[in-house]
Amino acid sequence: KGRYEARRNQDEAAYIAELVRGLIAPEAHPTVGIVAFSEAQQTAIETALERLAALDPVFASRLEEESIREEDGQYAGLLVKNLENIQGDERDLVILSVCYGYGHDGRMLMNFGPINLSGGEKRLNVAFSRAKSNMVVVSSIRPHDITNVYNDGANTLRSYLQYCAAISSGDLESAALVLRGLSPRASSPRE
Repeated sequence: KGRYEARRNQDEAAYIAELVRGLIAPEAHPTVGIVAFSEAQQTAIETALERLAALDPVFASRLEEESIREEDGQYAGLLVKNLENIQGDERDLVILSVCYGYGHDGRMLMNFGPINLSGGEKRLNVAFSRAKSNMVVVSSIRPHDITNVYNDGANTLRSYLQYCAAISSGDLESAALVLRGLSPRASSPRE
């Protein structure tokens, strides 16, 4: 139900900050990365994390610990990046902020930034493959909200959201159908 305005979705950003607070609360927790679909949304998420930390000293301390976290001599702390600069980074759990949604006027624009450009589907593939174990998708839109399916990037996003919805509801048959539509060789959903 988040609203998309000025290339940002503040509701998604605030929701993601709450997710991160829960994820990094336990002592032994997975490495966490966040991928935003735009630089503006990346900034909104970083701001939401800072706001939440200002209200919660325990979270502020854990967030600070995450900023210097290393594993095997490599930086493994919380990442907040966008589609343009996530390549090469991986985390155990990745939160994907779709960002796009209906505006306050009730209209949904089909402007998906770099996703609409040539090769947009490749940018998405990079984002989708950053999670070592789990992916959490935070989206204010549903697959049917994306109507410009003639665009490879937008169509890939629509298919991915269909896949996520099917997997989340335990509908493995529908998930397999989505995968078959994307790749003739795919026959079953990954777990």
